[in-house]
Amino acid sequence: MEEKKGHIFEHEKKMARQLALMVMDKPEPPFWASFIPMIFVFYAQKLKQYSQGLDDFVDNYLVSRRHAMEAALAAMVEDSRVDARQLLKKAGDMPPAAKLLYLEWVTLLIDHYQVLLDADGDCHEDLARDGYKNKRGYISAWTSLNDAERAFNMALLPDVDGDSEDILNVIQKMNAGIVHLRYQDAEAVFPHETN
Repeated sequence: MEEKKGHIFEHEKKMARQLALMVMDKPEPPFWASFIPMIFVFYAQKLKQYSQGLDDFVDNYLVSRRHAMEAALAAMVEDSRVDARQLLKKAGDMPPAAKLLYLEWVTLLIDHYQVLLDADGDCHEDLARDGYKNKRGYISAWTSLNDAERAFNMALLPDVDGDSEDILNVIQKMNAGIVHLRYQDAEAVFPHETN
């Protein structure tokens, strides 16, 4: 089980990193920056901040997924059901409207992890192939997860500090990126199937 968990979570990390690269804009130096050392140093600092931002994005993106994975694994080992409300406590303070949406999303996430943990295979692709049997089932599960996560993120929007238009833009980029990455993932898991 621990080995399967490792395969699944490595895949989640990889997806989170790819999503971060899609959402966060990399600073680009002006053409002439290499001719002026002070400007190049400034660019190097911006690049370091960008790199740290990518790492922070990945870490934050994985928090709820890590909790869901641990809960899914514990429930399978103990042959019990997961009480998603326990994960809600770990998620911290959030608006009341977002709590039910969080519970819906995290419950789907736990179910997904349990499908993979219950499958046979030596890598994420093998686990997904065995657990979902076909591309249609895999995409259907991801569509439900994406829709639930999108609804949860939108419920958080009114309570997030900052320019709501900028935040909405980031959420939209995340949603589009997730959908794109999951379809690529489905192609990698079921390369010879059509939808």
